[in-house]
Amino acid sequence: MKFLYVSNVSKAKQYAGILKKVAGQTEGVAQLGWEAHYTCVDGSSVLLCSADGSKLQRKDFPSGLRWHEQQQSIARCISEFAADGCYDAVYIKGFLANPYALQTAASAKNVNPACRVIFEIATYPYWGEYKRFLHVDLQKKDRRSMAGHLLEIWQHATTVPHMKQYVDALAVFGAPISRLWGIPAITIDNGVAVGKIAPKQVSSSDGTIRLLGVAGTSVAHGYSRVLEGLAQYKKEKAPQDPEVCFEIVGANETIEAMKARAESLSLGSSSAFLGYKNAKELSVLYNQCDAAVSSLGVYQIGLTWLSPLKSREYCAAGIPFLYAYEDTLPKDVAFAMKIPNDSSPVNIAAVVRFVERCRQNPDISRQERQYAADHFDWKIIMEKVLRFAGAADKS
Repeated sequence: MKFLYVSNVSKAKQYAGILKKVAGQTEGVAQLGWEAHYTCVDGSSVLLCSADGSKLQRKDFPSGLRWHEQQQSIARCISEFAADGCYDAVYIKGFLANPYALQTAASAKNVNPACRVIFEIATYPYWGEYKRFLHVDLQKKDRRSMAGHLLEIWQHATTVPHMKQYVDALAVFGAPISRLWGIPAITIDNGVAVGKIAPKQVSSSDGTIRLLGVAGTSVAHGYSRVLEGLAQYKKEKAPQDPEVCFEIVGANETIEAMKARAESLSLGSSSAFLGYKNAKELSVLYNQCDAAVSSLGVYQIGLTWLSPLKSREYCAAGIPFLYAYEDTLPKDVAFAMKIPNDSSPVNIAAVVRFVERCRQNPDISRQERQYAADHFDWKIIMEKVLRFAGAADKS
């Protein structure tokens, strides 16, 4: 059985996390006994890669193209891979419906009518994200970006009626839904390759509670809520209360805004900005910190349900974490603390109590990692998707 994961994710450094997810999902399918491949973009080439990341084929397209011309060229290369490979299942990474996904799906079905095609919706509901995109475009007076987003919306509107002709199932991240665009849908969790993430090691503490945030490019991380909560905590804490430090990883526009906010709040050593860190460096930080912070700002993009990849990595590493959204996590798990999905400052005193409870349970990291292995490993998640879509497997 052959599986193709269709993505146009670039191999550029800033997209390493997204490409890691693509490779992880593909490897999860390979672990089920499939011959699994994925596509990605390297400069002006589209690569076909095996599940372990090794390059199988390369197709080049002209450089210097305009955006929509480049997308057409990439789609043409991927469609050729799909046709040449005669795949039994094709999984297309997406957001809104688009003609490029439809082209690939049609190519896969034309050579193998029995091929099961699955289209991924990265965030549902998706219009909240696009409203934010357009709002930012207006604020920045970025006509080119706005034109691109409006084109994507138009492409979505004109493509949706045709999706059910070639797509057998939707894999949706976000709010639960059973059918969309006339196509059966399954809501899934983000996942990780649990075995590739080092488990957190217990480290000695100097009494300071250390929180870790790994910020992506989206405003949905909401880490300013922690900074504002720290400012309140510093004003109100008693002498015997522990110091709390929030360490933030990342290097983008949102980080610069947070630096300015931390300075305006006079947080001093209560906040630290560490810049970009690779996976090995993050593992060291997991060992040093007491708890991590997942997304706290999804209210800003009009969402209540979310399945952030970073929270799954926290879970696999065995580091307790905070979150502020609806999730598949049971409400009573000891390793996660849910806070309100709004703009209120984080109650740091409550976080201190949460961390102290976690410190008193020497088995909590092992329990958390086991939960990740049972629920968030890509092999488990992708098996559910393939079964839902009617694709057979060899497991």
